[in-house]
Amino acid sequence: MSNTTRPEAKRIHQIIKLKPEHYEAYKECHAKVWPEVLQRIKSSHIEDYSISYDPSTNILFASFKYTGTNFEEDMEAIRQDARTREWWKMTDGYQQSLNLRAVSSEMGGVNGTPAWWKELEEVFYVA
Repeated sequence: MSNTTRPEAKRIHQIIKLKPEHYEAYKECHAKVWPEVLQRIKSSHIEDYSISYDPSTNILFASFKYTGTNFEEDMEAIRQDARTREWWKMTDGYQQSLNLRAVSSEMGGVNGTPAWWKELEEVFYVA
């Protein structure tokens, strides 16, 4: 019997505003996410990732589970990934951050810059 146990997943929920004129482009690019971006997400211990859209408010809602042991290190690995940064440059143009003074996905959290996506508090969960 192994002593290794999987860490308890950290559930993350975030929102951002989608510029309505970019709805089709945003949906299209997410139908064909670049394989390198998907691999980086998986390598950084992100699972069960989804993005939903509310057309009445133009809000995108993202939810995922983080199953690794060093969240900051894994998020930095994503930030340093060249292909992911290219992806963000494209998708950030479709979005409007709800965090004041946010600059971009790439700069989110760097030197006190707010995250591009606004993180939400989970108030209820049942498995």
